[in-house]
Amino acid sequence: MTQTTARQAPNTAETMLVAGAGEAVCLGFANTLAWRGSATPIEALRDFTALLAWAEAHAALPAQVAKRLAEWACGQPAKSDEALAEAIVMREAIYRSASALACGAAVDDRDFAVLSDALALAPARQRLARLANGFAWQIDLGNADGAGLPMPVLLAPVLWSAGDLMVGSARWRIRQCANDQCLWLFVDASKSGTRRWCDMAACGNRAKARRHYLKAKRG
Repeated sequence: MTQTTARQAPNTAETMLVAGAGEAVCLGFANTLAWRGSATPIEALRDFTALLAWAEAHAALPAQVAKRLAEWACGQPAKSDEALAEAIVMREAIYRSASALACGAAVDDRDFAVLSDALALAPARQRLARLANGFAWQIDLGNADGAGLPMPVLLAPVLWSAGDLMVGSARWRIRQCANDQCLWLFVDASKSGTRRWCDMAACGNRAKARRHYLKAKRG
């Protein structure tokens, strides 16, 4: 896996607190490309700014770091495009790996290598910090301005989540939405373990409506 951002000595020490990212964070990242089975998939990570917004909202990226990275991206459009492309490679490896697990298939060796290599470059969960109502992992971001931020660092909570999901028992509850236009990934937390739809109010109702239409058409 290639690193697309320059590695310069940090100007200031920067840290990030990550409180219990959970297994679903990596699936949320995988689902940033929606309606994968349709003719027109919807891409949420349209540019580097969108990636930063997602990381700030879902992967504990501090707002001040996101702001500086946005400023860096404005001055380094080619490098920020490369960083986004690397993030997409990681996302697709996560999606295909989780999709394989959901279908009871083997994880592709190339996707496994992408995730394994990225995790090797992600900061280790070594230090705990106190929060007002609990605890969090404290990780060093290194240089978050002037030289960008390596994707395995920016998306560390996503990578931890993917690793935890793959080695934990929850991997047996990974599901792919039964709507072949959607193909959204989720962890089935239902008691029966038979959930089929990403959202019953969306894909589930569409399937029911289609079955009703076909039944009425045949009748």
